[in-house]
Amino acid sequence: MRIFLIIALTLSLLTVGAFFYLSYAEGHSYGVRKDNQRFEVNQGENVFSLSERLESSGLIASRFTFMWHLARTEKTRSLVAGTYSLNGSLTVTEIAFMITEGKVISRDIKVTFPEGWNSKKMSARLTANDLPGADFLALVQKPKPEWRQKYDFFADAPADTSLEGFLFPDTYFFDPEASAEVIIEKMLVNFGKKFDVPLRQSAIRQKHSIYETVTLASIIENEVKSMEDRKRVADIFLRRISVGQALQSCATLQYILGVDRTQYSFDETRTPSPYNTYINTGFPPGPIGNPGLVSFQATLAPESNPYFYFLSDPKTGKTIFSVTYDEHVNNKNLYGL
Repeated sequence: MRIFLIIALTLSLLTVGAFFYLSYAEGHSYGVRKDNQRFEVNQGENVFSLSERLESSGLIASRFTFMWHLARTEKTRSLVAGTYSLNGSLTVTEIAFMITEGKVISRDIKVTFPEGWNSKKMSARLTANDLPGADFLALVQKPKPEWRQKYDFFADAPADTSLEGFLFPDTYFFDPEASAEVIIEKMLVNFGKKFDVPLRQSAIRQKHSIYETVTLASIIENEVKSMEDRKRVADIFLRRISVGQALQSCATLQYILGVDRTQYSFDETRTPSPYNTYINTGFPPGPIGNPGLVSFQATLAPESNPYFYFLSDPKTGKTIFSVTYDEHVNNKNLYGL
């Protein structure tokens, strides 16, 4: 009887000891592999196989601690198949949480489109990321008819217009299998959110259509950089339009010629194109790129000023404003333009 009690007491102590050890270890033990590694949880894999692989990979110190944790938390049947980024600096509790909650590595492709980029540049970046850039460009140039009804900011756009100007520049995450249609719709939805009701109301008060606002913002985006300069240039361009003077925007020449120059030649300013704002007055037929939020805000809140001309210092990029044409010519000579 005494021997039986001793054995029972020993087993009880071992059980209690194991309980406390495993309870402590699940939150305080670590693997030997400290660098991040991709770890695949297979579809239908059981906890025994998974625990053994985690231990052999150096991600956990003991398979038994991992199995104990899953059993204690009733998560042995909650394993989520997928690819995970794990390392031995994570505790058993942390690794178990990731694997049972499906905190897998995202398969999405990160793509950033800078402000002012046109659809051709966007297309090239998509192609470089193994996404359907050519299909994207074709659909931008010839949009689906139903998009005109689906997105109300197209209401005042000319018939058969492209989507240039409405592809909001931002950082996006696209599924590797995303179609051109899915990519474009994601960008259009983003445009609708960013070009919100207050901005649209500002366009109405300015007595310009949304399409004209987007067109002007796309030019301003590629002319000057700071918010202050953009507001001043917006006022200059709007005054030029009101008096029937050509915008004379170098950004439109860059769009036509595909070449960014500090100064364009006289012959280049005569290039035949409806987008050439040196030989045509008023707004060009449409946007020359896809402006960001700052350019929209500046376009819709122009800063009244006495200037009528401006240029950029080729060395510093600073915008130099002039009241008269003679002053503008003098500034061009002064800055070597």
